[in-house]
Amino acid sequence: MSEEYYLLFKTADAEKRAWKNLQDIRKEAIFPIVELSRGRKIAGKGKGFTAERLRQTPGIYGFERNWLTTCALMEPCQKFFLDLTREPSLSCFELDEVANSSNGYERWTSFVLDVREKFGNVRPTLIVNPGADDDEADYEKDLRQQFETFSQSFDEIAYRVAVIEDPDFLYDLIAIKDEVQKFEQEGGKFYVILDHEYVRPNNGYVHAARTSEIISAVREELPDVHVICLATSFPKSVTDIGDEEHDRFRVEEMYLFRKIRENDERVLYGDYGSINPIRNDEVVMARGWRPRIDFVSRTDGMSVYYFREKRNIVGRDEVKNKNILAPYSIHYASVARKVKLFHPFFEVLSKSWGVDEIEKASQGDVPSNSPSHWISVRMEVHIIQVLRELGVDPVD
Repeated sequence: MSEEYYLLFKTADAEKRAWKNLQDIRKEAIFPIVELSRGRKIAGKGKGFTAERLRQTPGIYGFERNWLTTCALMEPCQKFFLDLTREPSLSCFELDEVANSSNGYERWTSFVLDVREKFGNVRPTLIVNPGADDDEADYEKDLRQQFETFSQSFDEIAYRVAVIEDPDFLYDLIAIKDEVQKFEQEGGKFYVILDHEYVRPNNGYVHAARTSEIISAVREELPDVHVICLATSFPKSVTDIGDEEHDRFRVEEMYLFRKIRENDERVLYGDYGSINPIRNDEVVMARGWRPRIDFVSRTDGMSVYYFREKRNIVGRDEVKNKNILAPYSIHYASVARKVKLFHPFFEVLSKSWGVDEIEKASQGDVPSNSPSHWISVRMEVHIIQVLRELGVDPVD
């Protein structure tokens, strides 16, 4: 069967930069699952507010601009699914309003239909966000109504579940089983996205056994459903699983997918583009960082390796009573050279912006000292390597 690549796309600067620098012909081979978040805080808004008050106040974040610019980036794709973030720290007043369950998730269905007026390749994802006062009957009624509204306007609908955290999600599918089967009989496609979120390297075997059982249970209720296995194994911090200066670890989401495929060849592949579900960019920037460059390799199986350096002390500022550290650019150039020389795992990829950035840095022409930039580099390389691994890279 032909392979497909479903990319969970978080709407932050690093992800957008990677996507912008990925060739359009490659974007055409990818089916993104866009996870809308709040966007940047608007300058001057909410000064002195607590985190709770910021979330409860409208107009604090650039939510509208964020979804508009993100959806515009998806125009080269055949289709993309629209979803909402499940991370409270990335939400805002406007997102909470859109996710309201009243009247069959009317605000969400109307929002997606409005998006389709501008971006015809959008596809909906079902939202499950019952109100505090909803009973079981309300819960099921709103879910069914949401599905029926979407089924009248779209021929593809997705349902995404945090499969590790929500073992009872099958009840949602049973609640809409009749509606889904009717939708499929009329030519529609229904996708169940089993989102494992972060899977620690070398734990794929255990997850695969559990997920295979879950997929069997799903297919007993909905035999024709399209199942996507979604995960990421890139850690919040590389030192959580590796050494301080250098290490290598398996791309566990690909291993997980391959193991599940042994039991069900219809399962589809999805990942986070080497992004961890929980962001720590702001914390890193506030306290300084060790320059690090990662590379995703297909040599000897898909793996990620990295080189990282502590900045050297080059002098002492007696007035400020602190050490003077070497410029970030010196260390980025150094780790780039190490990445390139890590034989045989470094690969020169055709028409890859990320590889070009590493090449430039290794020659002393460091394009950026920002960790966010190098996250983008890793993500672009990761996407290309996944396309190649699945045999669907149109450039390869």
